[in-house]
Amino acid sequence: MSAQEDITRVRVAYAKGPSLRFTGHLDLQRLWERLLRRSGLPIRYSQGFHPRARLNLASALPLGFVSDAELLDFWMDEPRALATIRAKLEDAAPPGLVIKDVRIVDLREDSLQSQMLASEFVVRFFDHQSEEDLQHQVASLLAKDDILRTRRKKTYDLRPLILNLEVITLAEDAIGLAMRLRAEPGATGRPDEVLSALGFSHTQYLVRRTQLILSP
Repeated sequence: MSAQEDITRVRVAYAKGPSLRFTGHLDLQRLWERLLRRSGLPIRYSQGFHPRARLNLASALPLGFVSDAELLDFWMDEPRALATIRAKLEDAAPPGLVIKDVRIVDLREDSLQSQMLASEFVVRFFDHQSEEDLQHQVASLLAKDDILRTRRKKTYDLRPLILNLEVITLAEDAIGLAMRLRAEPGATGRPDEVLSALGFSHTQYLVRRTQLILSP
């Protein structure tokens, strides 16, 4: 095989636990760069004076959130057995980052970001919520024709970004929320914006991403 034919694209599904809750997107990317460097795998690096590991995260997770369903692609200069790749990643992973699955994907596949369609989330409130009151809040929000929000000095309509929003029962009969939000390039809904529109502050809940939905 030629050097070009040896290049391998690896997709990793992983969880980001509570100990990494306040690790932001850029810090998470640097964490992965260190993890890959420590793994001893034949990681493919960029060219130039400051080579960086070639990697691609699917979707930024807002600060303070946890996730069961993160995705990352990285590239290697030489192929390795999947079991070897997974074992080396698990050995190098810090506390709070759990490797859930590893597979090889086609080099020609589009970037993860460009494949994103939506994300699903579950919200657990720190204090007890009345199911009836929460149902009323959700129904009132979804009945609006538009939900204008301002973020980074730009006003946008949150309503078309909400694909689904419902009250659910969690473990121990706690009342929470499940939502599916658009996550396309240039049109991404944020759970904290939905919760703010419902009247909740960021100190009242924990958001967990449960699924990333990619284009088929």
